[in-house]
Amino acid sequence: MGCKKEKEEDPEPIPRNFSQIIMDGKPWNQTLSNGVVVATRTVCASCWMAPLDTLYKNYFTLSISHFYDVDEYKKYPFENIYLGAIPIRTGEYKFAEVYKPPCRPDTIPQAIFFTSEFDTGKDTYHILPSEQQHIRVTKVDKATGYVEGEFMMTFIRVAKTKDSTSPDTLRIQPSRFSAFIGSNQ
Repeated sequence: MGCKKEKEEDPEPIPRNFSQIIMDGKPWNQTLSNGVVVATRTVCASCWMAPLDTLYKNYFTLSISHFYDVDEYKKYPFENIYLGAIPIRTGEYKFAEVYKPPCRPDTIPQAIFFTSEFDTGKDTYHILPSEQQHIRVTKVDKATGYVEGEFMMTFIRVAKTKDSTSPDTLRIQPSRFSAFIGSNQ
């Protein structure tokens, strides 16, 4: 009798313009006990300076918004992660310690986290450099603009409102994304 080898299954591809965020041990995409769905919206774009200077065409930005999936709240995310100046090539990159305007040819990847209430900004967070943090771009298809990867980081609050209820530190455990540069569908 021979041994029958189990067929390895390929991992499921992650959907277009998708993010699977784990923050402080909890997934962003979930259904609350009252039945309200909490979801994410992912938008990916080339650097905003790309049309003006070819040096900028090798970077992309990723904006991930966390919102209640209820009509009156849909357009008001309450937590946002913005990742900028990410090279459009596979590899692992560390984030800059202090947030600077992204998409400069000499820059390194940037990350910022902020909270809001409806359309009013609340708390702002920057990368905590002493903690493990990176973005790993695992797939790039320049013909279609498809990018895929994962990231993790720890944020520390640098500005808050007097009525803030957010913690001083936020940890994003290994999280995944896939997106098409320039598409927000």
